Amino acid sequence: MSLLLLLALIAIPIAVRYWAKRHASQHSAAITGLAFGSVASPFSFGLYFGAGFLGPFGLPLVLIALPAAMFHGTPGFRIAVDLSVIPPGVVEGTSRLYVELINALVWAPIYGAMGWLIDRVRKHKQTKSAL
Repeated sequence: MSLLLLLALIAIPIAVRYWAKRHASQHSAAITGLAFGSVASPFSFGLYFGAGFLGPFGLPLVLIALPAAMFHGTPGFRIAVDLSVIPPGVVEGTSRLYVELINALVWAPIYGAMGWLIDRVRKHKQTKSAL
C-alpha cells in the first residue's frame, strides 16, 4: 500500500501544474518546480522499489530510478545524521519520515529556482517576440 502512495506522489506536481497554468501562468514553472522538489525524493524511492516488482521488464526503470533515489535521498540523510535527528545507519520507520521532510526542504527550493529560471526565459522570449 505504501508503495502505491509513494508512486501516487507524482500526481501532486501534475495537479499543481494544471492549477498554476490557470491561476498563475507567469510563475507556473516555479510553482511546479516547488511541488516536484517536495516529492522528488520519496517518488524516486518508490519508483525504484516499484520497478523491482516488474521483474526483468523493470530493469531499465531500476537503472534510472536507483541513481535518482540515491541522488535525491543523500542530502536529507546527511543533514539528518549531522544534526543528530536520526542515528547513523539504516533508515527505517519514522526516521525515514524525518529524512524525507529534510529532503523536501532541500529539493523544493532547488527545483523551484530552476522553474523560476524557466519562467524568466519564457518571459524574455515573449517580450522579445512582441517587439
